[in-house]
Amino acid sequence: MADWSKPYEVAYRVMRVKRGSYEETAVLDRVLTGGSIERNQDTSVTESGSIVYEGSLDLGTDWLRVWADCEWHDGSVESVPLGTFEPSIPSRAVNGSESQSQIELSGLLQDLADDMFENPITMGKGLKAVDCAARICREAGLQVAAYDPGSYVLKENWTFGLRSDKDPGRGSSKLDAVNDLLDLAGFWNARTNPYGQVVFAPYAEPSDRQPAWSFVEGENATFLAEMTDELDTSGVKNVVKVIYYDTDREYVGIVVDSDPKSRWSTVSLGRRKGTTVEYSSIPESVKTDAQGKALAESKARELLRTSQSVIHRVTFTHAYAPCTISDAVEVEYPTGGVSGKYAVRSQHIELDAGIPTQTEARMYQRPS
Repeated sequence: MADWSKPYEVAYRVMRVKRGSYEETAVLDRVLTGGSIERNQDTSVTESGSIVYEGSLDLGTDWLRVWADCEWHDGSVESVPLGTFEPSIPSRAVNGSESQSQIELSGLLQDLADDMFENPITMGKGLKAVDCAARICREAGLQVAAYDPGSYVLKENWTFGLRSDKDPGRGSSKLDAVNDLLDLAGFWNARTNPYGQVVFAPYAEPSDRQPAWSFVEGENATFLAEMTDELDTSGVKNVVKVIYYDTDREYVGIVVDSDPKSRWSTVSLGRRKGTTVEYSSIPESVKTDAQGKALAESKARELLRTSQSVIHRVTFTHAYAPCTISDAVEVEYPTGGVSGKYAVRSQHIELDAGIPTQTEARMYQRPS
């Protein structure tokens, strides 16, 4: 296994990948030095990037996979995939007979984000929500990494692809449907692994998970000493409004934290900080207005608690480490006063010497 704490040399390789089969077919020559890859847990398509190609290029329907080929001074080698992408070529810079093509890279979830249900599709009561999400991905031509679906089953039929008079475009993509199903089961939103397979993982607090990597101060430290340590209270709310709607009904629930003993209440802050969350599906079990109102208010109370979490965030730059978004990582930097277990939210990877990566990791400090 590679020792990522030791110095190494890296060369980057871009492979053409056959759509659907995921088979690598050829090296993409004439890719210029540089480029970058982004991973972001908070975006619907969680992976993206860009590279530059010398000349003009037609990739047909192929995907692209970026590899880092690493070699250590002792002769050991390892190749690591950094991502598999849907490419587009929005522009080409021309100077006489010379040209360069900008290749924009989107994670394969872009295929789900761009697709919609031509006709309504119903996932039946009693089916596991995560299995239903996997079915949508596979039918769209994407592979799904091995997963444990958990125990959550749909308590009523769920139908996707219905037109909403309130907002015809909202929640209409296949990726929206996948993430709705994962949310029901208590999973993270879908992401893709470096091979382009869709990953499903149950949500868990960083403190409850084994760290994928430890960034430890010392002789073999792989991170820069300069680091940003933030306690972010900007997203804290004390008023939450929830709306459930379909083509015929709408139910609204509002919860206000006005408790003087609460740190973030309207009384303690002296002002209201509100948010509105909308759901375009109403469970079939809701038969009466009273049930719909109770559902909306219950969800609002749940979201009020989560919206009063304070985000403790650290941002730092390091050499390549085998971790990605949603992974738990340990940061032990006593000189800088930073210590704890965090979840990776985003990574910016430069395709340069050492695979320099800027990582933002965070933990939530929730109210008791």
